[in-house]
Amino acid sequence: MTRQIQNAMAQRARNADDRAGTRLGTISSYDPNTFSVKVQLQPSGLETGWIPLGSPWVGSGWGMFCAPAVGEMVEVEFQEGGAEAGVVSMRFFNDVERPLPVPAGEFWLVHQSGSLLKFHNDGTVEITAAATMQYTATQHHFIGPVVMDNTLQVTQQIAGNGGMAIQGGTGAAMQVTGDMHSTGTITGDTDVIAAGKSGKGHTHRENGTGSNTNPPT
Repeated sequence: MTRQIQNAMAQRARNADDRAGTRLGTISSYDPNTFSVKVQLQPSGLETGWIPLGSPWVGSGWGMFCAPAVGEMVEVEFQEGGAEAGVVSMRFFNDVERPLPVPAGEFWLVHQSGSLLKFHNDGTVEITAAATMQYTATQHHFIGPVVMDNTLQVTQQIAGNGGMAIQGGTGAAMQVTGDMHSTGTITGDTDVIAAGKSGKGHTHRENGTGSNTNPPT
């Protein structure tokens, strides 16, 4: 009986050794077409086959895609301990991939290029694009004032349904290249210059040949 118990315990130990638990490793390969990776398990150095890379949001042709880099530290879990049923569940910062000092309660999404999205505790949202930022929408709707400290270039019509107030700094406040049409009255508090002629101070010849008239009043 003692021998049978010992054999049973030895067999159970062997079965336990064959079961794969949670392991840490580093990504050795990445396939963007299947969103899967190969992982070199630590400390054994054994490499897995292609296994799925976990994501918090998935769908057919849409979802959240956080593509990994070779060398990233990850956690590999095995379904029911089966060594052939692994999946990457988490990724970790380490001594090489250092974390940013994110304050408690804030959410930061930072790309290696420097582009970022930060939700701060004071309610402000910070967006930075290291290169061109492209917006595509059927309609852009901004609620609240819009402040811009650089050039605005518009290739189609500007509709100012609530009126337009333009205040210039040094030099000309507004310059228009091309024709301008108004269906209402144009009012100038000081003067209107047309082809170098003052609308306020210009004169005409009386009957085309006489003396100059007085300026308009």
